[in-house]
Amino acid sequence: MNSFQKILLALGAIFAGLGLVVTVVFGSVLPMMLRSGFMVMIVVPIFFIIIGLSLVIFVLTALAKKKEVKKKGKKYPAKIYGYIENTSVTVNSSYLIDTKVHYFDEKHIEREAVIPTSFSKGSSQYPIGMTIDIYEYNGKYSFDPKSVRNEILPGENELMDNKPVEPEKITNVAIECKNCGATFQAVKGYTERCPYCGSVHNT
Repeated sequence: MNSFQKILLALGAIFAGLGLVVTVVFGSVLPMMLRSGFMVMIVVPIFFIIIGLSLVIFVLTALAKKKEVKKKGKKYPAKIYGYIENTSVTVNSSYLIDTKVHYFDEKHIEREAVIPTSFSKGSSQYPIGMTIDIYEYNGKYSFDPKSVRNEILPGENELMDNKPVEPEKITNVAIECKNCGATFQAVKGYTERCPYCGSVHNT
């Protein structure tokens, strides 16, 4: 669970808890309140409960999807190559940071992916050059945060250089941005930013 998810889970629990407490407190005088027309006093705590439960469900669903990727996905050792800002999420007025990795797929073709580490700027949880285990399932990526280690992989120099993609290995695919709906071309097996809204995609 990353820091953003922890914050959402805490907020969800607080909202739901407050709504529940207020509902219990005013429950004994509910009939009198209804007769007096104080509908707002009833609607507000219910609204808090709905908001709180929605946040909790959102986080738990995201964690379940991540667990599914790790359970069903193919595991690859990858090299931590760099970082990229997740412009869809801000915590304390700054973007969270995801991690860019390079790895070899089952055909020993170099691939690139952005894994959702979502750490705060300035943190050194995922140092460049370290090895980490990632999982890929139906185009979705997850990772094992406990697997970060100083392991030398076969072909590591190739994974860590900044050479351009070899032309014979390029396969262009059409991408529809899930953030803004725009379509654009990208190289399969690499990460691309949407030219319209800047969101990052694993192609």
